[in-house]
Amino acid sequence: MALSVWSVLFVNQTELFGYTRAEMISYIFVAALLQGLILATALHGLAGRIYSGEISTLLLKPMSLGSYFAIEEIADKARNVLFTLIESGILIALFQPQIMFPQLAVFGMFLVWAFGGTILNFLFSLLFGTLGFWSPETWGPKFLFFIFIDFSAGKLFPLNILPEWLQTVLFLTPFPYLTFMQSQLFLGKVSPESILQHSIIICFWIVFFFLLNKFLWDKGLKNYAAQGQ
Repeated sequence: MALSVWSVLFVNQTELFGYTRAEMISYIFVAALLQGLILATALHGLAGRIYSGEISTLLLKPMSLGSYFAIEEIADKARNVLFTLIESGILIALFQPQIMFPQLAVFGMFLVWAFGGTILNFLFSLLFGTLGFWSPETWGPKFLFFIFIDFSAGKLFPLNILPEWLQTVLFLTPFPYLTFMQSQLFLGKVSPESILQHSIIICFWIVFFFLLNKFLWDKGLKNYAAQGQ
């Protein structure tokens, strides 16, 4: 649908919102790939597994709980990326778009940022999982959060087509680093001078949410009674 809409918008225009047709089509494909790599997660039901007591079987096994969740996540992302590549290949064959590719050094940094975004979303998933230690009502907050991410991560459209004040507000959060900034780097729209700055910001958010997760998981596990098991 996105390909169809933007293709129509560019019929009589060579540039729109600061993007050429090739740049916008490239953005759509990169955002789709990043959705499978970063935003998709196998941990949507983690809070329910905790509240129901299912997770107690994992706590009794001689393994790291974080490592177990990470392996689940890697397997899920591998499947998602595979199907995204297949779907993208079909769409490329149908639409035959012109797709832009960055230089090798920029592509390497793109992979680093994509890895950082993957860790960041993994930490978000663990964070929402901690709700299961205290309440069974986890579906509503998660639903609202992921709807907000669809908008604020740049999954649906590039964030820089929004008003300046709204962009400023969104960049006070970590969400643009889940898709939008990686896509901008891929398209060459991030200056070399600001790459280090954004890399530091990604690292800051990863450390912040890692420490927050550690605090909440330690607190939750101390009071965990494994109801239902």
